[in-house]
Amino acid sequence: MIAKEWKEFYRSALFIITAGLIIVSGWFVLFPYGGMDIPVAFRTGIVSVFQVSVYFLPLLATVYGAFSMAEEKNQRTLPMLVARGMTINQFVLRKYISLVTVFVPAILAAYVVAMIPAKSVFADFPPQEFALFAISTILLTVIFIAIGMLLGSVISQKLTLVGFIIGTWLAFIYFIDLLLMYWLPNVAMKDVLGFSIIYFLSPLHAVQYFLFIKLNVYEFSDMSVLYDHFTFQSPWLVLIGNMVIWVAGTIGLSILVLKRKGVSHD
Repeated sequence: MIAKEWKEFYRSALFIITAGLIIVSGWFVLFPYGGMDIPVAFRTGIVSVFQVSVYFLPLLATVYGAFSMAEEKNQRTLPMLVARGMTINQFVLRKYISLVTVFVPAILAAYVVAMIPAKSVFADFPPQEFALFAISTILLTVIFIAIGMLLGSVISQKLTLVGFIIGTWLAFIYFIDLLLMYWLPNVAMKDVLGFSIIYFLSPLHAVQYFLFIKLNVYEFSDMSVLYDHFTFQSPWLVLIGNMVIWVAGTIGLSILVLKRKGVSHD
């Protein structure tokens, strides 16, 4: 299955689009820092690259997961595998592992190329900061691949699937934040925990929070008492919670949907 996904992905336009967007956006973000009169820390540039990536990387990962899963149904590959003895659980798990195994190296290689200007632009290049950035982008990717697989399990028609993918992307990028901003002025102290849980249920918020804390962009000691109530002191807790809810949850739902659609192992 990994070999099949490898051939399909690296021969597709999605690979070129993904690598191209990462490299071009990274260079556009990093090169302007070279013209500044004062030395700029590498973490400043890496944070900017991450914030730009948030607008397209989740969308591309969702597209990849959704269309790959939908094609398994449309091309009748899934029923054939099930008929040969593979269970739905095994298929979904193997499919997810295959997609992650193929997609993650591609984005990591693209980000390494995108970081080429960093050596000449920034005063330093701490490998541990790039490692934290890489971990954050990988986690964001694996979450949205799982979300895409769920969409592909539910929907087979391509135009409808495109609409749901764009709607999901807009929800995470804009609509959730708009709703939270509308709710925020009415949040009392007794509601703070609930607000924080809902805020950090967004993988974009959770992964960004993890990266910013680990890069010391946010310092717990500098927070006000009120803001301290809005945050969780452990970014790992936020991150692990998101992985369990989104990855395990969406994969479980994908299995359930496929079984209810009548694809089963006799």
